[in-house]
Amino acid sequence: MANGSARGWSRSGAFLLVAVTAVPSFAKEYFVSNAAGSGSGTAADPFGMADLPDPASEKLRSKAIEALQPGDTLTFRGGEYRIKTLEGKYYWLGYLRAARPGRPEKRITLRAAPGETVRLIHAGGGQPLLGGGRYVTYQGFTIETGPHAAARIGGIGVEVAYCHVQGVHRDTSDNHDGLRIEGAEACRVHHCILEGVTGRSLNSAGIKLYRTTKMIVEDNHIHSNTAGIFDKDSGIDNTYRRNWLTGNRVQFYGNNQGKIARYFLHDNVVDGQISLHAGCDGCEVHDNLVRADTLTGAWAGGIWNNRVWNNIVLSGGKGVLAFYEKRSAFVAAGEKPHLAMMDFNLYDAPPRYEFGEYARQHQKFTLADMRTRGFEKHAKVVAGAAELFEDRKTWKLRPRWAKAGKGGTAPGPDRIAEILDPTRYGPTALARPATVPARPAKAARPGSR
Repeated sequence: MANGSARGWSRSGAFLLVAVTAVPSFAKEYFVSNAAGSGSGTAADPFGMADLPDPASEKLRSKAIEALQPGDTLTFRGGEYRIKTLEGKYYWLGYLRAARPGRPEKRITLRAAPGETVRLIHAGGGQPLLGGGRYVTYQGFTIETGPHAAARIGGIGVEVAYCHVQGVHRDTSDNHDGLRIEGAEACRVHHCILEGVTGRSLNSAGIKLYRTTKMIVEDNHIHSNTAGIFDKDSGIDNTYRRNWLTGNRVQFYGNNQGKIARYFLHDNVVDGQISLHAGCDGCEVHDNLVRADTLTGAWAGGIWNNRVWNNIVLSGGKGVLAFYEKRSAFVAAGEKPHLAMMDFNLYDAPPRYEFGEYARQHQKFTLADMRTRGFEKHAKVVAGAAELFEDRKTWKLRPRWAKAGKGGTAPGPDRIAEILDPTRYGPTALARPATVPARPAKAARPGSR
């Protein structure tokens, strides 16, 4: 399903170990170390720092990078790489970037050596350390960022996998990101840790996206940033699934400029609300565990045809704002209803729904009010987490709730305990064996793209 509504769980990491870390026999593998000099790129005589891109030139001049053809791999040996990048405002130009495109069946890969810790440290200049290309994979790096993003991703089919982005605080309200993804299509970020990107506004984000399409952000631990994920500008058919968003000032922040956006969020654990923000048509929020007192909505308005189902909201009994749109009174029908569907959600306190606060038409609906308008007919209020789950270690649903969701499915994310396991993210997770079998997919909603 293109929009991610089909919910099959697979150990993407297990696949990646075969598909990425193993170098095909027809491809070449080159090696690089943090030695100051130059080398030939073999395991015995790896490239050195002198063979990486010239920080004095905007043109890519690098013996190590320019050697790579489609299907080849450049493996970084363990150690610290203190990288001085090009001076100036080159936030759009990644320092380590492919000299030519890969192909879908012959990706170009830059990776940390398996079992070795590779730290890329931004030691000056205005470039992100990684970036861009077509069908390029960046895997297994620990990245200490500078004034700009750890990576700027554009192009088609780029993959960032099993990386650990360690951000910094900047006293700015301007753009300041862990990963900046811009003008990208069908790219993927997975099994990464993104932390510590903080500043004076939500422009400091673990991941920020501009004008992206068919992006997959899955299986990441995104924490301790000002904004966790900021899909800022006209994202279309971007999918966010199986992520753990926690400890960010705002966990997910949606479209706030450009054209209309559409994105899909499911099977995440989110310790805060999912803010659609503005300008959304046909967004989907389903099967998430939201540990906060607000599920989703938009203060800036302009959202319609959204679908919200099968979510579990644990507020600690404080009361739940289930959906809100502050710019206009509730629209239930026609071409642009606020909600195309909202049902089968579980709340640990009576939910409320608010509309039109900024338009001086402040409407406050109860669950019963929404049911009379055709929504939330199967939603339920429970006493708390203990009524839903056998315990909060395995997070296994009690039998009575196993088919309480839409179409007889289980509400909430599959495998909550695994999502909450910090060892499944970042470079060290590459060494983990794939011991968990895939779980059969839950049925997607009829008509799902």
